[in-house]
Amino acid sequence: MAKRAGGESLAVSVYTRLRSAVLNGELAPGERLKPADLSAEHGVSLSVVREALGLLAAKDLVQVDRNRGFRVTPLSMQALTDLTEARVINEGSALRLSVQRGGVTWESEVLAAHHRLAGQPMLLPGPPMRRNEEWARAHLEFHHTLIRACGNAVLLDVCTRLSDAAELYRAWSGPGGEERHRDVAGEHQGLVDAALAHDPDLAAARFEAHVNRTREILMETSLCLPGKDS
Repeated sequence: MAKRAGGESLAVSVYTRLRSAVLNGELAPGERLKPADLSAEHGVSLSVVREALGLLAAKDLVQVDRNRGFRVTPLSMQALTDLTEARVINEGSALRLSVQRGGVTWESEVLAAHHRLAGQPMLLPGPPMRRNEEWARAHLEFHHTLIRACGNAVLLDVCTRLSDAAELYRAWSGPGGEERHRDVAGEHQGLVDAALAHDPDLAAARFEAHVNRTREILMETSLCLPGKDS
């Protein structure tokens, strides 16, 4: 596997850049990805590009079609509903385990992750108003930290893949999409309170309400209408 001077594989480097482009909206849902074009753009071989695209496909950010090649995963209401259900089942289970098993170190990590998240605005002022990528990164890290003490590496990997896929919908929900008729900061504080109280039932219930509310809001946006996966 080809590597950069710093030791990071070229495929991982390209994967990281493409992942950012997908989640930042530079590459649109359903957009075709041509390995030859990406090879020229990133200055790497076709084999490196295909490996990077394979990593994205493993995270459900890219789809692979034997006859039509690669494309950014399209959006649809049904896929969002399925994704949310899968998160409730898997991430909810991981959260229960983490709340039960987490110790003092985990508690401090949860507080630190929440502090970083609370210190970032969701949106950057415009015009045009746009999503704050620092908030998005802090948000992913906050939710990952909540489940980190579950003690199950396989479950953590599943949850990471699902949260990455959910981020694709969040990125395309439009400025302010998640702030409509809800107190996002209050919901996050509620998760922290339940986690630090080591109440797995309350934490799981609050998480389920949190992600279901996100699903409801994202479904209100035109980007989640049926037909976006065509």
